[in-house]
Amino acid sequence: MMKTRPHSGISAPRAMLDELRDLAVAHPVSARAQAWDYLAGLGARDDRAALAEVFAGGTAPEGPDGKMEGQIVGKLFGIPEARLANPLMRIDPTWRGKTFDLAGGVGWNRLSPIAALVMPIIGAGYLGLRRVGAEMEGFDFAHALAPSWLDATTTVRALDYAVPEYRNPSVRTFPIARTRDEIVEVTPGVNLGRALLRGDDGGIRPIAYFALREPIGSPL
Repeated sequence: MMKTRPHSGISAPRAMLDELRDLAVAHPVSARAQAWDYLAGLGARDDRAALAEVFAGGTAPEGPDGKMEGQIVGKLFGIPEARLANPLMRIDPTWRGKTFDLAGGVGWNRLSPIAALVMPIIGAGYLGLRRVGAEMEGFDFAHALAPSWLDATTTVRALDYAVPEYRNPSVRTFPIARTRDEIVEVTPGVNLGRALLRGDDGGIRPIAYFALREPIGSPL
């Protein structure tokens, strides 16, 4: 992993972004691997301040398109269920990534097989999961470039789970229909996302960070 050089007046996360993007010009595969490891390290420390800076320094992604590998970055926060969910995620994160149809503006989440047993319980009878090979797919979304809910001057790829036909749950234990994912590009092939929850009072708050990357071996 590269060591961040000191940059006068620039925070360490922003300096790391600059270095990763410089590296990506000549060595895109290495930059993709190091960006992934850097985000994993921030997650291991649950460094939300640094993650917020990385997100703010991200760019509007042209993609993603196709199957993306995922990792939850840090802990869930800002919701009562986080106290129970965080220990369980250390045992089996369940979530494995997302698949995007860029042309169609739709996508879905991929989960481990245990989701077939767990999600109908915490999701109030949600029956939208589909078995595809060794994974479960479901919790579909529409996506498009749009202003961020938290900063209208920032363009993100916004994932909308509230499309009525997808019948995503909106119960207290799993309010995904009231959740919006926002994604920015860190370096080509690697994206940082944050999950935002709209409360009953209409307020918006972040509750998690996650990362997505092109599968290893995929062309950039």
